[in-house]
Amino acid sequence: MSDLTDEQREARRTRARNLIEQRLTETWPAWRRPGRKPNLTLAADIALDSLGDLAAEILVDGTMMRALTIKNGVATLELSEATEMVRIFAAGMRGVLDGHDASNYVEMEMTDGATGQGYTVTIQRRDGTTPHQFRQQAEARVAELEAQLQEARHG
Repeated sequence: MSDLTDEQREARRTRARNLIEQRLTETWPAWRRPGRKPNLTLAADIALDSLGDLAAEILVDGTMMRALTIKNGVATLELSEATEMVRIFAAGMRGVLDGHDASNYVEMEMTDGATGQGYTVTIQRRDGTTPHQFRQQAEARVAELEAQLQEARHG
């Protein structure tokens, strides 16, 4: 991974900030809502969406990975330095999680501009139901309803 100079890092942040500012300015009438509380959730979504591939680029450039280990289905990423951008990204996704009244997780799609490879980033609350558990609950409910349907047809 590339090691950015402070000047390069600041240029990248400025570019991201300018993109966000531009999109928020363009969409101001949609989230401002005169006479009412601004729709800050919509503004946050617009800000996140405006970054697109730049967000992936910023995260990769600002992250110095030391190790990625997977044990018992839990992935742990060790970074050689704390990265401001990763924390900002996580805080933004946490805001979307809280702002959208999500059951317990949100996902964001990202694409590597150079390779076209797609990625999904998921953030969830530790103390809540995981996406896997939600799926298991849904499958159990489907099985229950199918059994009831079979019983009703033959009963």
